[in-house]
Amino acid sequence: MSIPQARRAPAPAGADGFAATITTLRPASGHERAELIRDVIDAFRRLRNSIERFERMLARGDSAGAAGMGGAPAAQAGASLQPLLVVLARRIDLARFARQRELKRAIRDARRLDKTRDALFSDAFCLDTEALRRTVAELERLDAAFVGLGVEHVLAQYANAAEAHSEARCEAQSCEAAAGCSVAKAVTVTAA
Repeated sequence: MSIPQARRAPAPAGADGFAATITTLRPASGHERAELIRDVIDAFRRLRNSIERFERMLARGDSAGAAGMGGAPAAQAGASLQPLLVVLARRIDLARFARQRELKRAIRDARRLDKTRDALFSDAFCLDTEALRRTVAELERLDAAFVGLGVEHVLAQYANAAEAHSEARCEAQSCEAAAGCSVAKAVTVTAA
């Protein structure tokens, strides 16, 4: 018993009598290029999310400047980083951020890479797979820098808060001890 085969209709004949079948030819590098473009777009999205989290973290810790400064505008993943970077640059001066030099360098690098976002779909850039690889690596490095600086800042804030709490507790205990000594002295003086 044989399995029936689906019959293909013959390709319609063109004006010259030749078969008119359209076949797309994709160069082997087309798939790699498409993956690299996707990687660049994903890296920009991750960088944007990291910068937004960093800005929100500083906004929560900046009670003095929060009243006079609006937060960064929410934007789509493909939108420019520039408005977000401007707000972040203003906020770090108010936040008493310990590693301002490194953060300002990261902001400068993000501004430079944001210009790459605009050139992403130009033929000169998107056909250069090596440039795409370098851009992905630079975006990932910058994303890691923002995440690292943010984590370090949070850990430093917790350490400072714990130290202040510990000092306050020690001070309270020493005040209680001093008050206890004064009461004991008063009791001994009145008893004598």
